[in-house]
Amino acid sequence: MDRRVTSSDVAQAAGVSRATVSYVLNGNTGQSISAATRDRVLAAARALGYTPSTAARTLRRGRSDLVLMLLPPEPLGRALAMIIDAASEQLERHGLRLIAHRLPAQGGAVSLVHSLTPAGLILTTPLEEAELAALRSSGLPVASLQETLSDPLDPDLGIGALQVQYLAAAGHQRIGVAVPPEAGYAWRVQIRLAAITDACARLRLPPPVIEPLRLDAGEAAAVVGRFLDGPAPVTAACAFDDDHAFALLAGLAAHGRQAPRDLAVIGAEDVPLASLALPPLTTVRVDSATLGERFARMVLAQTVDGDGTGNSPAPEAGPAESGTLPPVTLIRRASA
Repeated sequence: MDRRVTSSDVAQAAGVSRATVSYVLNGNTGQSISAATRDRVLAAARALGYTPSTAARTLRRGRSDLVLMLLPPEPLGRALAMIIDAASEQLERHGLRLIAHRLPAQGGAVSLVHSLTPAGLILTTPLEEAELAALRSSGLPVASLQETLSDPLDPDLGIGALQVQYLAAAGHQRIGVAVPPEAGYAWRVQIRLAAITDACARLRLPPPVIEPLRLDAGEAAAVVGRFLDGPAPVTAACAFDDDHAFALLAGLAAHGRQAPRDLAVIGAEDVPLASLALPPLTTVRVDSATLGERFARMVLAQTVDGDGTGNSPAPEAGPAESGTLPPVTLIRRASA
């Protein structure tokens, strides 16, 4: 059959009405349709290769089977990729599909949601309060940490605080921070610096020495030089992520220095290459998979029957819904 198979074709093959086909294929349990009739409709659909029209289903329900995840306007790192993977896997178990979109700095979340009519929205980046209020007032299920976290430092997930605590416990008093200067990282850099500055103050350490660092060998050498040779030399550095930690290690090598003897270096995320660095990188591991599952469950809990389709029960509550953030773990190696 050259043309697209329709529900009318399935109805004719099964000897039932189109309404019956619709009830069966949409999993509607409120109709008195016998098990034999359901089996006959499903068998006819399989034999004909029938696939429901996504556009028609979206029009009928007033939403699609997509869950939209809005990402910050920064390069996709391993931690964010793991969040996407975990959320996608959780949603697919309930008949939904995840689509991830990097939100530009100028915003536009409301118009994007209106164009896609998603079943739910996951925010991994903050929105302006007016935008967030408009989305919530529409009845769209929204999974966001923006309104659920009580501490403004919580969005850093405890990474910066753990970095400083570890370095201070090792005896370091003068701590540097290397962060990306690119505009796309601005929000996460802001919360990381706030967390590190707060941790230094709590431990009665001087304010951290902050250096912008692009992933460039020359810049890395210059930053390390300023850390080591400044009026109050830095003895340990918190890198924004493992990539920037690798840059600091390269900068040390350019000066004929090494970690941790000349500068202790600690990263964040624990990418697979961290253990292969020279020296192996001390870092903070983020439980990104649990965070992704939590985002998905927050959406599912707000949709019909917990899955957005009415075909399966809501997911059971777990640690991800306890209101606490997934823990971060210190991975101690040789660089700090």
